[in-house]
Amino acid sequence: MRDALRRVPPLETALITIAIAVLVTLAMLGRDRVTPPALDSYSSYDAATGGYRALYELLEREGVRVGRFEERTAFLDPSIDTLIYAEPLDFDPRQIASTKGDALALEDWVRRGGHLFYLGFDDTAARQKILALPYSTPSRSGSARYAIDPSLRAQGVADLGRVPAGDRWNVASRSIRTLFNDGQGAVIVRYPFGRGTVTAVIDRTLLANEHLVAADWPRLAVALGSPRVGGLVAFDETIHGHLTPAHWWQVVPRPFVIALAIASVVLLVALAGATIRLGPPLVPPARDDLGSSAFIDATSALLERGNGASAMTERAVASTVRLVTTALGAAGGSPADRDGARIENPQARSAFREMLFLANTGATDSRSFVRVVALAQRLRKEFAPHGR
Repeated sequence: MRDALRRVPPLETALITIAIAVLVTLAMLGRDRVTPPALDSYSSYDAATGGYRALYELLEREGVRVGRFEERTAFLDPSIDTLIYAEPLDFDPRQIASTKGDALALEDWVRRGGHLFYLGFDDTAARQKILALPYSTPSRSGSARYAIDPSLRAQGVADLGRVPAGDRWNVASRSIRTLFNDGQGAVIVRYPFGRGTVTAVIDRTLLANEHLVAADWPRLAVALGSPRVGGLVAFDETIHGHLTPAHWWQVVPRPFVIALAIASVVLLVALAGATIRLGPPLVPPARDDLGSSAFIDATSALLERGNGASAMTERAVASTVRLVTTALGAAGGSPADRDGARIENPQARSAFREMLFLANTGATDSRSFVRVVALAQRLRKEFAPHGR
């Protein structure tokens, strides 16, 4: 490896490295100097030649309430009196294309009483009969006389000069009123649409920053852009790339949002109550179910407290002797010990005699009482008629 590095010529290597560095530096500097040409945005934010910043500030200076609309047209409401809509360039990458739903929402807003200030033309929309827009037609010199509508002249608009040759409105309907004709065709028209109106200017550059200082165009802008008393004039900036994203809670009905918020609060409270202990745990009461042993203990305590052991012993012995003598066939008046001798089973005979002995001796302690009852129970099982 070391021998291979020694064979590399150092001078040539250094020259090649310097040349590559110079080429990369020149390429980067040249790339920084090359800037794409600025496109006319027709936005109220733009203070360059093709913007509407001057129109926005002019209306604001004249006391008009102005603002910017940066949402989909579905959110248009009566709080906006006039919407200024300027067609962007078709090849402008910043624009956000309108959908059919946007066009229908805009039509609905105008029908309900809104005023649309439309700048530019779109023959595709005219063919689709959107907003009843008129078609455009090439300008023709001397096709009509120079005319400004009396309503504009009353507001100080007396001279608008000559508009450069280009497109003009094709006024084919009697409902369309021409506000300005420069002798080559209709430049500005107005027509009703439902309960609202549409004011259309064929050339969107006529009210741009550069042209707004010419002749009486500032007076015209104020005259056309002035809303009803207290109304709001909004510049539509959505199509120019300024779109405020709409969240789902802004789209769904407000009662649904309120109901969902209440349900969420209730759920949070329930979760908090289930996880956070606010008091001692609730312990179920201990069961005090009594069994047979408890019954026996209670009976024994009752007998002991009432001194009933002797009486119970006498009853148990009497009933047992009667059962045994009946089973042996002895007369009811025979002595008990004599009848006991007739018991064939020696164990039973011994138990019978022990029972009589305990009963005759009058033992009343607990042990004697339990023994007598046990013997009596044993003899009952031995001589009971159903046991045989």
